[in-house]
Amino acid sequence: MKYDQLQSLEEFLKNVEAALLKEEARTPVQYSLHNTTPWNAAQIDAENQSLLNSVSGAANVYAIFTAPKGTDAFTLRYIGKTTRKLARQRIRNHLITKNEKTGAKLRKVISHVQAGGAVKLSWVKVEPESLRNYIEEELINRHKEADWNRENA
Repeated sequence: MKYDQLQSLEEFLKNVEAALLKEEARTPVQYSLHNTTPWNAAQIDAENQSLLNSVSGAANVYAIFTAPKGTDAFTLRYIGKTTRKLARQRIRNHLITKNEKTGAKLRKVISHVQAGGAVKLSWVKVEPESLRNYIEEELINRHKEADWNRENA
């Protein structure tokens, strides 16, 4: 069966994409040098409580951006989705600490941060929440530069 309101869905996708990717929406993740080598997840978690509180219950589509040491040139690396209920924990899994069984990008984040790079996060709340799956898939298809989405492709 074919959905006949594709134009409105495409417009919604375009609006979500613009909100997610705009520079003003990107929040720096705090990684104090003395907490990154060795990786001190408890302290990094404490440093980022404000960020985690902000995403809690509010994020269901998110993006991770990185910039190499010494630059402010951030690149989109990953687009993900979660339920708003689990957003805080999912973001923690990517950026601070995780169970080895999750598919989070923490290993890549740690490597990048320990090399002196910076990380930013942006997020949006998509409603109805079930549309997060469509939005994530379409954004990943549109943004080939999000190379952390492609490691297992």
